[in-house]
Amino acid sequence: MAVLDRTIRRVLDRMRLSVRPRATANRQGSHRSPLKAQGVEFAEHRPYVAGDDVRHIDWKAFARHGQLVIRSFEEERDAFVHVLLDVTGSMSRGTPPKIEVAQKLAASFAYVGMRQFDRARVVPFADDLDELPLAVRGAQDLPALEKLLEAAEAAGPTNFAASVRALAARGTPRGLVIVITDVMSPEGWDEGFRQLGAMGHELRVVRIGCAEDLAPSFTGELELHDAETGERVRLRVTKPLLERYRAEVKKHLEAAREACQRAGGRWIEVDVEMPMERVIKRVFGGPVHKTAARGER
Repeated sequence: MAVLDRTIRRVLDRMRLSVRPRATANRQGSHRSPLKAQGVEFAEHRPYVAGDDVRHIDWKAFARHGQLVIRSFEEERDAFVHVLLDVTGSMSRGTPPKIEVAQKLAASFAYVGMRQFDRARVVPFADDLDELPLAVRGAQDLPALEKLLEAAEAAGPTNFAASVRALAARGTPRGLVIVITDVMSPEGWDEGFRQLGAMGHELRVVRIGCAEDLAPSFTGELELHDAETGERVRLRVTKPLLERYRAEVKKHLEAAREACQRAGGRWIEVDVEMPMERVIKRVFGGPVHKTAARGER
């Protein structure tokens, strides 16, 4: 894929997606399921009862303890990875633009999911969803994913809650949902995260930010243009006004983070100026990450 260079692929080849068992699908794959069956990884012993397959009796345990027990195994299931990619107007901001970082991250999650024999799908969203693209199952599907990402342009308004309702209406299988967004729309996040959790998905939110989000550099008499709605407003930008704006944005991001966590999700923050290798290690790594409102967590 052109969107992922050779260096980034080498980093991704060392990454894995961990999915909670309850969010896995019904097909065999590389993630542990809460179901017990004959498989490749031993789970536990249980007493033998009439009707059990005698081939699963642990005869060595019988020789030691004189009791018939059955060896049960964890059945491995695959996970469906849904990557919801924000393609709204605010994603055009930043240097490089947030949308470019988001495209690389979306491709990264799909690539790692494909390598683990999962099914991965990148779904662009704005104020609604288009038709769901085909899932990525192998290298043969990567050119179509690259074409989809190249066509994703940052424009228009955000309606995350409506996009999640559209996803639910399409009957998407339970799995890991990764939302890649700047969370700069003022509403819809609480409802959307709550519905994703209620659908049984495991939620991960990657918030892509830039310096302009919290500290815009302009002052004076200006006409501001909303990148999503097209609305224009004239006002005098002063230092106290910028301080109030910054406080409101931090409050909004903190509320969105809390909504994500109430839905059982993980909240991760990255910045467009971070090296891509560092971004990838953060989003695939452990739970310690930075939030705009509270620093390291």
